[in-house]
Amino acid sequence: MASEILGQSSTQVTELNLPPPTLLSTRHRKKQADHDSQLLANRIELLKKEEMRALKKIEKTKARAHEIISLRKENDRKHQERVLSSQKAAKAQKKAKEEHLAHERLAQLNRQNRVEADMKRKMESVQKVRQEKQSLRADLAEQRRAAVANNRTKNRQIKADAALLKKRREQEAKKKAIQTKRAYDQRVKAEEEAIAQREAEVARMEKEELKLIHQLREAQKMQKEAFGVLEGALNN
Repeated sequence: MASEILGQSSTQVTELNLPPPTLLSTRHRKKQADHDSQLLANRIELLKKEEMRALKKIEKTKARAHEIISLRKENDRKHQERVLSSQKAAKAQKKAKEEHLAHERLAQLNRQNRVEADMKRKMESVQKVRQEKQSLRADLAEQRRAAVANNRTKNRQIKADAALLKKRREQEAKKKAIQTKRAYDQRVKAEEEAIAQREAEVARMEKEELKLIHQLREAQKMQKEAFGVLEGALNN
């Protein structure tokens, strides 16, 4: 039975016209397979490292974008605080002015009431009333002039204080804006320098990779030629 199987195998090989495998060809194939496997493993490792570098760069870019967004939000928040503070000061100023005007109206009404009461009491004597009227009219006119002058003085003072407060706030806001811009520009410059250094390093590594690939191809070519010479020597 074994001799029949061997006979059939020999017949099939003869029919296919295939040479039987030799120890040298088997070792060559095994060595070539090991070599190809090692090359694939190296390329896979390089691809994994490149992927890790890309992921790190993505994380760094995300962190930078988050930092810029946070800085913008902080600037917007400060600007909103300044706007709210200015609006609050304007409301307080308007309220103070309204209270002042109401107080003045009440004081003027009280003065008028006192004048009328005095005039009523003094109606008992015509001469005395006339004298009192003249005196009261003069006093009232003087009071009105004084009140008008006082109101003008207070209004000018209020406007001057408001203008001074506005100027101080604008100066402070301008100073803070300049400081914020300077700090931001410095951060952007430092980041650009770091990116430039990183890009230069990547370019250098790419050149080195191309060089290694070229050397590897030359080595494979030389190895192939050596195997051809060896096979030629063995076949001869």
